[in-house]
Amino acid sequence: MTATLTKNKTDKLSMLAPVTFLFAGLMPEYVAPFFTVIGFILVLKNRIQNKIKPKFGDLGISIIIYMAWMLVTSLNTSSVISSLASIGLWSLMFAGYYFFTEIIKTQEDIDKLFYCGTLCAGIAGAIGMGQMVLYHLSPEISRYFNPFWRFIDFGVEKLVFLLPDFIKSNMASKTFHSFLTRACGTYSNPLFFSTVQIMLFPFAAHTFLKYDDLKNKIIGLSCFMLSLGGVACSYSRGPYVYACIIFAILLLYGGKKTKTLLGVGCVTAGGILIVFNGTVKRLLTLMSSKDISVNTRKLLWDAVGDMIADKPIIGYGTGFDNVRQMLHNTYNIKQPHAHNIFLEAWVEHGIIGPLLLAAIFVVFIINIIKLVKCGREQREIGVTMLASVSGFFLCGMTDCLFYGLKPLQYFMMVLGLSQAVFAIYLKKKN
Repeated sequence: MTATLTKNKTDKLSMLAPVTFLFAGLMPEYVAPFFTVIGFILVLKNRIQNKIKPKFGDLGISIIIYMAWMLVTSLNTSSVISSLASIGLWSLMFAGYYFFTEIIKTQEDIDKLFYCGTLCAGIAGAIGMGQMVLYHLSPEISRYFNPFWRFIDFGVEKLVFLLPDFIKSNMASKTFHSFLTRACGTYSNPLFFSTVQIMLFPFAAHTFLKYDDLKNKIIGLSCFMLSLGGVACSYSRGPYVYACIIFAILLLYGGKKTKTLLGVGCVTAGGILIVFNGTVKRLLTLMSSKDISVNTRKLLWDAVGDMIADKPIIGYGTGFDNVRQMLHNTYNIKQPHAHNIFLEAWVEHGIIGPLLLAAIFVVFIINIIKLVKCGREQREIGVTMLASVSGFFLCGMTDCLFYGLKPLQYFMMVLGLSQAVFAIYLKKKN
């Protein structure tokens, strides 16, 4: 009877996961987490009422171990507020992981979630492309809609200044940045925008290739192209390269789908180069010795290397503010973090930090390998999720994505999705 009640309640909650996967990417950073929080509370309430112990899976346990180490290294922090904020952020986003593992129980759930990921990629990409068109038509008007929620952000900024001084002093920034010449979509900056787009365009590719009817094929193809168009309009050079790598991973679908995807990819790339020809010029600036971003990162990573050499084992303690203060005061580098998730983990948590972070990816890869052995359909799902998670880690090589709410939120949701998918198909196989 208890199991039946639990299943009935889970069925009623089943739409929460795809709705979250769709709208979290389209809402502002200060709204998106509420979707996972609501889902987590409802799922947890169902668990408590039926006295069922939570199950996290091997992947969830690896994330919990990393979070536990964050808690341990917080004892070494010089900024308690920043440390608590980092731990709180990870705990909040882990709620999304657990929520997804509990909600996704059937193939229908998987299909709905993939479809919503497709729509999110397409809508956000269209907004990003629209922002660049609007910029060329009217830069004055454009500044109110890039980022898309900029007209609301003005009011949020005023509320931030009402916070106590001890909180404001630990904030890397008290205002939202404006990026007139680079699309941010519905995100706070172009790098976060391009990162999540790279994580989501594999779902659009899967939708395009999965369905036979014309309507869904058009939706999948349109969202695929719009998503990559959004990445192009972000003018983020690292993500340009990473998008190509992720596209190459998708070619592991095999057979006719690989040939079809290769053709679509060539057409999309050609369209981007024609419509947004500035992407090539932007990419080629990586070769310039005078490029500010490249030179700044070199100085930054040299400084971070010195910091790691100074405290390689225990690190400086959990919290971005520890790193920010050292960079500002000791090295005179006005950057808030290490611009690399593994370097940031090392400088904050010591050598164990990046090892535990890498372990999360290793456990994920092991699950994917087991999944692709279950059958062709499972292989295509596994390749899609592999591309998505790899996109996060690749973008994390040149930016610290743990600094952003929505990139970390989608990272956790995709990991939760993968754990749920793995559990579903392993059970069927057994």
